Amino acid sequence: MKERMVHVDDIGIFTREAGDGTPILLLHGFPQTGHCWHAVADNLARDHHVIVPDVPGFGRSGRAPDAEAGTVATILDRYLDQLGHERAVVVGHDWGGAFAFRMALDHPQRVEKLVITNSPFREMSLWRAWYVLYFNIPVIPELSFRVAGDRIIAGALKRASSNKAVFDEATVRIYQDAYSTKERVQSALAYYRTTTRRSLQKQVRGRLKGRGSLRPTGLEGSKARRITAPTLLVWGMKDPVLTPALIPGIKRDIPQAEVVELAGSGHFVPEESPEALAGAIRAFV
Repeated sequence: MKERMVHVDDIGIFTREAGDGTPILLLHGFPQTGHCWHAVADNLARDHHVIVPDVPGFGRSGRAPDAEAGTVATILDRYLDQLGHERAVVVGHDWGGAFAFRMALDHPQRVEKLVITNSPFREMSLWRAWYVLYFNIPVIPELSFRVAGDRIIAGALKRASSNKAVFDEATVRIYQDAYSTKERVQSALAYYRTTTRRSLQKQVRGRLKGRGSLRPTGLEGSKARRITAPTLLVWGMKDPVLTPALIPGIKRDIPQAEVVELAGSGHFVPEESPEALAGAIRAFV
């Protein structure tokens, strides 16, 4: 893949590109970088133009002005403009899914089709995603990463995956290196903290009106109430945190969504089941 830095305003976005045809934007989550898409991108680049950035605030890209999904969605909208694409198929995993959902809500003219793999829409269980609350504790998470960052990254990849063999020493090291500095850790944690704070604010307002619940999914403040783009959910059914129990809620909010279930995959679908995911994307596109 060709690599270059694309600038949106004063933010440098590290970009990998390959292939010709329909533009497909692949957005990664935490604790990964755009590298997680390498096998999927190689497959799709045979007959599509694949665009794989390190999302702002992660990897080799610059940090967004604030750690809010709407801000990142706007940056990515301008990013596609910089690349010369009026529309693209937007694919998101984990946090990348939150940014993809937000692009479909706030910039629907840019999203030709939407593909989501293991990412919540408007609800998630904090009993399972306890780390979200842990990351909101001041100072302690940063100290944890400083003392045992390599073990935290390796543990997160192993615990949430079913096909653990894909996370060999070399692959894990790529992500450990990507979160080896205080600045990178703080940048990633900022997304969790901003989203949870906005969710709490929304919850307080809702409780005052007799409704509301804590749903830190990165969609707080979105302008549109409904996603209209054709949507595909590709779900790793052995995900211990973002379980298949989330699918009915997403289908309720996005009735047109098609669902592909990957029985043998855990949370990290792009690396655990790249051929199946690429095949589902190709068929959908």
